[in-house]
Amino acid sequence: MPLPLNVNVLQPIDRLKFFVERQLIKGAGYQLFVIIGVIALVSMVGGFLLAPISGHESNLAEDIWWAFLRLTDPGYLGDDEGAWKRIVSTLLTLCGYVLFMGTLVAIMTRWLIAFMERLEQGLTPVSIKQHIVILGMSTRVVPIIRELLGVEANRTFYKKQHKDKNPTLVLLAEEANAVIHQQLLAEVSLPAKWSRQLILRSGNALQSEAIHRAACLQASAVILSNKYQRSDSLVTTDVETIKSLLTLNVLAKGANQFPRLVVELDDVRHTKLAKKSYEGQANIVVTDQTISRLMAQCAVAPNLLKVYTHLLNSQNQGRFFIKDASSHIGKTLTEARLYHKNAILVGFIDKTSQSFNLAVGEQAKHRIVPSDSLVYVASNVSQLEPTIQPARPSVLPKRAKAQSNNKEVKPRKKLLLLGWNRRVPNIIHELDSYTNESFDVTLVSTMSAQIRQQEINKLGKFSSRINLTLQEADYMMENEVRQFSPQEQDIILLVYSDRLDSAEEADARVLVGSMALDEVLEQYPNRPHVLIELSDPSNENFLEHSKTDTFITPLLMSHLLSQIALIPEHQILFDTLMEAEGVQIYLKPLGNYTDKQMLKVEELQPIVESHNELLLGVFQAEATEQTILLNPAIERRISSLSNDLLIVIGE
Repeated sequence: MPLPLNVNVLQPIDRLKFFVERQLIKGAGYQLFVIIGVIALVSMVGGFLLAPISGHESNLAEDIWWAFLRLTDPGYLGDDEGAWKRIVSTLLTLCGYVLFMGTLVAIMTRWLIAFMERLEQGLTPVSIKQHIVILGMSTRVVPIIRELLGVEANRTFYKKQHKDKNPTLVLLAEEANAVIHQQLLAEVSLPAKWSRQLILRSGNALQSEAIHRAACLQASAVILSNKYQRSDSLVTTDVETIKSLLTLNVLAKGANQFPRLVVELDDVRHTKLAKKSYEGQANIVVTDQTISRLMAQCAVAPNLLKVYTHLLNSQNQGRFFIKDASSHIGKTLTEARLYHKNAILVGFIDKTSQSFNLAVGEQAKHRIVPSDSLVYVASNVSQLEPTIQPARPSVLPKRAKAQSNNKEVKPRKKLLLLGWNRRVPNIIHELDSYTNESFDVTLVSTMSAQIRQQEINKLGKFSSRINLTLQEADYMMENEVRQFSPQEQDIILLVYSDRLDSAEEADARVLVGSMALDEVLEQYPNRPHVLIELSDPSNENFLEHSKTDTFITPLLMSHLLSQIALIPEHQILFDTLMEAEGVQIYLKPLGNYTDKQMLKVEELQPIVESHNELLLGVFQAEATEQTILLNPAIERRISSLSNDLLIVIGE
């Protein structure tokens, strides 16, 4: 049987090719070494070819140098004489074009491009301290960056906390390069001075190397935010977050340095696991719980969402500020309020009991201790500075009329809830927490009524204040919406579906559904209180043109996370305000406090305080631009004829 053709000849060639291949794939350094070896070999061959005609005029070394010069520089081609010399010179020049000018330059160019791409990926650990780290790219990232770097009040507060150092943000994303960096800066729209304070690093928050790359252990705060995910996914964002907490905890224990974390979870049932996963200080914010409470509260009180949106958005004039009590230690809250003419001292946060208390009634007699944090409503940080001399104390008038009882049982309200996501059971249970309210809830969705009922039953039974009816229909169809008589409802809540693949698809259904609902309601003079929930922050412009109260869940959570990252006590404040019982924000007409049709703010403040409430601002019902006015000037007049509502805080 004959052997395969040329088997003995090909084996050494294959071995040589294999050796060269192994050297080439090792990187640019080895590739350069191979090419330099080939150039040296060609130069030697050219020198040997020239040796027979060079005679005694030169030795072999000079012939090899002659060949090397022709190989590297084609300019020598015209200097040679003689046929053989010109043939060898031409062959060497052609080889030089391929080896020296082509292959060598290509290897060096590719190496330089690869080196620059590695630098763009942000694989080098940052060498900074007291910065803020955002772990993971999500829909929360752009609003958080805009709040922390783009708002002057936040930058000023950060500088006061960190010895006049400008804030620096490090974003750890799975993919980072110059293109992504520029796209992110264009979306955030920051001035050039502050855009330089944003640093991108490449990596996954589940990897210890990536966490080290972002210098998380040296950060003043680390934010772990959620991203949009289908509700039927087996590996939820909470699972990834808890794994990241475990990784951070291992690194922090090894270095004995625990940074403060701001963690966003989806499910409140994972809170205990998250707390056990990290031994340091962690502010855990549960999206489902926070948004459900806010939705229930805003469903009960029309226009309250606009007030919360204003308070949470740091770019607005007038919001909550929290400051240490060093300038008022030993004073009562009533005495401390006299030193603030340009800001409203709302109350204090007791860090021992982790509670927020109003500066009215008996609590106003509380003597301030060093561990207290004072809560203000102001337009900027400078307004928090106390005056040298206190103002004259105002005399609380006798109540001209009986204080309205917020606990009195009100008539049953009809609520039409269109759509389904995992928050719906929480929303209904939050509505059940309002002891002075009762609801007839009609829940409409394309999902099976049996499956929805099973999910609702997981949270327990409702009280008699909730009467729930489940219906199967598509709220995008105008005819199907009509059968539920939306014009007869008191409240209509339209939520996005978390069973779709993307936030864009989920919001598209909600927006089309809201248009179908408007087509039905425009035929009737009395419009119910309508609230819709969106999941994509890019729909922020929809807020400006919408006639309804619009929840953009990622946007609201971004505002809250960024404020907690700066001041952790903000979580205690907003958790207290969003609960069904206790301290809350109310919108009330002027007639609830006085029979007069017009009063100045300085005249109205003691009247409101006599009802154990504090005046925060005004909701201008007929305003074209600025609807919410917080911390108004004391000379401003408030009239009941303009349908304005007072923004007050009380129990």
